[in-house]
Amino acid sequence: MKIKLFVILGFVSLLMASTLSAQTDIPRKAFTPSFLTIAEYRSYERNIDDSKLTISQFSSPTAIKLPLGQNLAIDVASSFVMSSAGNSQLIGITDVKARAVAMLFKDTIMLNAGVNVPNGKSDLDIEETAVSMLLSDKALGFKYNRLGEGLDINFGGGFAQAFGGFTFGAGAGYIIKGEYIYAKDSEIKYKPGDQLNVTAGFDINTGSLLLRTDGTFTKYNFDTNDGREVFKEGRRVSVMESAIMSTEKIGLVLSGRYVNRGKSEWLPQVDLPFGFVPDKKISKLYGDQIDANAVLSLQVVKGFNLKFLGESVFVAKNEDEKNDAKVFGFGGGFIIRSSKGSFLDLTGKYYLGDSNNGEVDLKGFSVMTAVRLIF
Repeated sequence: MKIKLFVILGFVSLLMASTLSAQTDIPRKAFTPSFLTIAEYRSYERNIDDSKLTISQFSSPTAIKLPLGQNLAIDVASSFVMSSAGNSQLIGITDVKARAVAMLFKDTIMLNAGVNVPNGKSDLDIEETAVSMLLSDKALGFKYNRLGEGLDINFGGGFAQAFGGFTFGAGAGYIIKGEYIYAKDSEIKYKPGDQLNVTAGFDINTGSLLLRTDGTFTKYNFDTNDGREVFKEGRRVSVMESAIMSTEKIGLVLSGRYVNRGKSEWLPQVDLPFGFVPDKKISKLYGDQIDANAVLSLQVVKGFNLKFLGESVFVAKNEDEKNDAKVFGFGGGFIIRSSKGSFLDLTGKYYLGDSNNGEVDLKGFSVMTAVRLIF
């Protein structure tokens, strides 16, 4: 039951205050202080008609979790990010995210609240904005496409209940987004729309096999410029299926995710006479997405595992028959674990793919190391 609660409500927490990848997220139930840091370098080469552009990013997210008792803990996280596209760069510290998590009623209920402290750079110049837009390509998997935003406040909660080998859980969270100045030498204040996230899922555990299904629904409100509605991203529905098989020395995780994105709405930013409002535009700007992943872990000796990884990302065309992509990745690494739960994780991957109806060739790689210390 506890494991399922961490997983189901982990999706809520990650949606509301994520700074670290789910693969190495700090457990929410904490009895001792813990420290997690990740260093990742990811680079892609985009080739269009023999014209090459390299997009790369180094990030080092770090998080600290401090227990304030058996049922309450706080965590604080931020990251240094250095990104580039061609000769343009985007470098700095991201916003600090802080969160408090309470586990109640024998860990069947979780409540959390957090804040995004806007200390990262938000007012980007033209070159930095261009880098930010390239980093936002959903198929490439860059962790950060911006450094700073506004003062966000989030809160949520959920529950989980076990019935023998079957566990069900559900939760919800809400993000109140803060405004910020997004362009250098501008006084226009941009406010992303608030977000509502609802998630639910279940596990079937047979002992050596764990089957898991999770679903998430996200609804966005209108983004505004100086209080004027400009854009509303379409609702987002994702379903994730996974199978986890394990023996004493072998582990296999197979997972797949489908993301359905609704139609977005926006208002052209033009001034019409006599107070007329321009017609609202409605279109599906982002195509649906399918991800598939596989991880095979082999124990060499106690505390040391080799791992082999494969992944694929497929992004469908949008309503204008653009912005599709497909990327395949494979690699490997190792994990060293201590008896207390500390670990060292090193992973390398190589990627191949294309986008925009095959007009853009993609080739890239990533190297990641993660260290977690439990005191």
